[in-house]
Amino acid sequence: MHLQIRVNPAASPPDVHKLLGRLAEGGVNLVAIGGSNVEFGGELAIVPQDGHEDATYAVLDKFKYGYRVLSVDGDDGLALCEVPNKVGGLHGCLEDLARDNRARGRIIRDIVIGVPDDTMRARQVVPVQVYSQSGSNPAGPGGETAS
Repeated sequence: MHLQIRVNPAASPPDVHKLLGRLAEGGVNLVAIGGSNVEFGGELAIVPQDGHEDATYAVLDKFKYGYRVLSVDGDDGLALCEVPNKVGGLHGCLEDLARDNRARGRIIRDIVIGVPDDTMRARQVVPVQVYSQSGSNPAGPGGETAS
């Protein structure tokens, strides 16, 4: 889960179900997916299983989907947390990330929760990708609206 592919599912008309069908036909297994406004011009964030990246790109290229690739190892705003499956686990991940985001002038765009593999299940953690981008929050630091 060290990369995320952000794709506009427009295939005239926009159709998430068509994109997912094409990926399935291409042999792509997704371990996480998320997004907002995905059939209204938004992006669908997909995470292929390790080793399925080339098959994913082949499907997206074949059907001319616009996409971009983010990497946890890059400086493009994608972070991966292995969140303990317990009360407050996600909060801890986001608290650490918020500190880093403030220093970089970023805010969270979206969160994608994945399917843990066998190793993660044994450790009782869940993979969570958080995508942040440059911007400012119109609310104050505690989420309150400035007056």
